[in-house]
Order: sequence, then C-alpha cells, then structure tokens
Amino acid sequence: MDNSQLDDIAARIASAAKQFGPNYRPDARQKADAASILRDMIQASEIHGVHFDDFDAVADFPRLAIQLVQRRDTQH
Repeated sequence: MDNSQLDDIAARIASAAKQFGPNYRPDARQKADAASILRDMIQASEIHGVHFDDFDAVADFPRLAIQLVQRRDTQH
C-alpha cells in the first residue's frame, strides 16, 4: 500500500468521523485505530482481488471501522 492510499484512508476516516454527533465523535486514538483496521482489511482482501472501490460499493467501511473501535472501547 502506497502513501497515496494511506492518505486516502486517513481522509475517509476523518470524513466519517464528522458524521458522528459531538457526544459520539471519535477521539484521535480511535481515528488512528480505525484507519489501521481499514488498512488491514483492504490489504487482507487484496489477495482475493477485492479493492477499496469494492468496499465502497457495498458499505460505509470507514464509518464501520470507527464503530468497531468505539464498541471495543465501551466493552473493555
């Protein structure tokens, strides 16, 4: 994964973070963790021929990654 793709992931996470209300907005650590999760998901799926555009076609994965991190933080 090149720097352009990493920048794209960071921008998508930042955009998704703005969708959350003030009481639910992710903090900096949660955004970083969500970006890492999304990066890892994309890298893992590439061996199957699945790319970021494919993720975009089926769901809002940046928002999902943030929600996963927030759930982790409230459950543990």
